[in-house]
Amino acid sequence: MVSIEELMGKVIDSEIEVIKSELNKALEEALKLVRETRDRVERDYTVKLNEMVTKAKEEVEGEKARLDIEVKRAILSEKNYWLDKVYEGALNSLSKVKSSQGYRSGIEEVLRREVRDGSVILCSPDEVEQVKRVVKSLKVRAEVKADQKIIGGIKIEYTDLGLTRDYSLNLILDQVFESLKPKIAEILFGEM
Repeated sequence: MVSIEELMGKVIDSEIEVIKSELNKALEEALKLVRETRDRVERDYTVKLNEMVTKAKEEVEGEKARLDIEVKRAILSEKNYWLDKVYEGALNSLSKVKSSQGYRSGIEEVLRREVRDGSVILCSPDEVEQVKRVVKSLKVRAEVKADQKIIGGIKIEYTDLGLTRDYSLNLILDQVFESLKPKIAEILFGEM
């Protein structure tokens, strides 16, 4: 026969085995729940981190594009500054052109060819007397006026036709400078 202690030992051992089995199941369930929670949190934060990285990349790219435009504007501004300096240099050297015999002959030739009675001739203030002498020698009744905007050359207004012919150095310099601007830029900056 089995003693009570043996019977109690068997019951206790059996219960311990049941408890161990239940604890192992609970442990497995807890570990499974921890893994699932960890995986879910990892996925959620991976998505959030990827969104933050994407947003940061977009901000960096936007800032880079803005800075690229700013740099291009600064370079263009600097180039325009130096092109303007070349233009100013050309303007400053016009006094040499205006004092040449070829220039004076050119003005006389234009006046001979273009001026007629009733015309109004506009010229720079320092050339009024020279133009008046030529007009007088041509025996044409035309009015000669100084125009502060004209740096040299002449403009002839035909008031009866509402037409103006521009032979000013302003126009000539502007046209020549614009046509030569790419070559000047190439010389100054090594580009076209």
